[in-house]
Amino acid sequence: MIAEWILYTNAYITLIFIGYKILTFLFPIVYPYFIACTQNLDRLAGGANWVVITGSTDGIGKAFAFELAENGFNLVLISRTRSKLEATKNEINEAYPHIEIKTIAFDFSNPNLADYEEKLFHVVEDLDVGILVNNVGYVSEYPDVFHKLPGGTKAILDGLFINTVPVTLLTAAVLPQMVERKAGIVINVSSAAAYASFAYWSVYAASKRYVNHLSASLRSEYDTTGITIQTLCPMRVSTKMSKASESWLSPSPKTYVKSALQTVGNIDETTGCLSHQLQVAGFALPHALIAPISNRFSERKKDAALETSEI
Repeated sequence: MIAEWILYTNAYITLIFIGYKILTFLFPIVYPYFIACTQNLDRLAGGANWVVITGSTDGIGKAFAFELAENGFNLVLISRTRSKLEATKNEINEAYPHIEIKTIAFDFSNPNLADYEEKLFHVVEDLDVGILVNNVGYVSEYPDVFHKLPGGTKAILDGLFINTVPVTLLTAAVLPQMVERKAGIVINVSSAAAYASFAYWSVYAASKRYVNHLSASLRSEYDTTGITIQTLCPMRVSTKMSKASESWLSPSPKTYVKSALQTVGNIDETTGCLSHQLQVAGFALPHALIAPISNRFSERKKDAALETSEI
């Protein structure tokens, strides 16, 4: 009798465990993209009408700027190159002339706190910032083994600074006013590379893993404040940095951001679009199966980059 009870108990526990694993596998695919209703961004932002976006003159960051301008938010665009900032500002103002736009030229490879305080913090703290999009990022010109990464130790240091310092310091700068308002949105753009140990992308993958971990910790700390802290972990988007051709698997920045914004307030961590979420589901496979595929992809990307540079 006791043996039978133990057998049934183990069977039920096993079924519950399997059911839980299936639900946790399916939830990030099904709920945000098929079930959840799009949240009102203005409500989540607490009525604060300024958005701060880093890495805002190309790719995903620029797409965020256009989409949020369309939603009626004023913009603070932060990027390295002044001419590209002005060009982006003019493009957005032409499409949305009622939007107020401020631009700040800032080199995020410079981790000097005094520069952050002088050029960024005082601007952010003087505005009602409802949304912060930490998008700026750095990836090496092509993947390679650690000691042969293009750019050497300078590029390694730049990658660490750009991928970890801005997201940390700017989030710290906006949180006080969001806590006081009991509302606000922080979107931290990470990468699907954070989900696995990727050979040839060691610094990039590790620094993006930091973004995921920071975001998760902050969600726990600010759980009762009404602040939405979301992590976006995209696969390849068709940008200048990725050099990927546009397709369903590699959407345009505009398509990607439209999808990503529909998930804000519905899920804490996501790839941002259905096609990417389905691709990331493959990471559940054993590393021994994934590694050869990712290694071949990295080798092809390196070969393509070297061939292009030789032409």
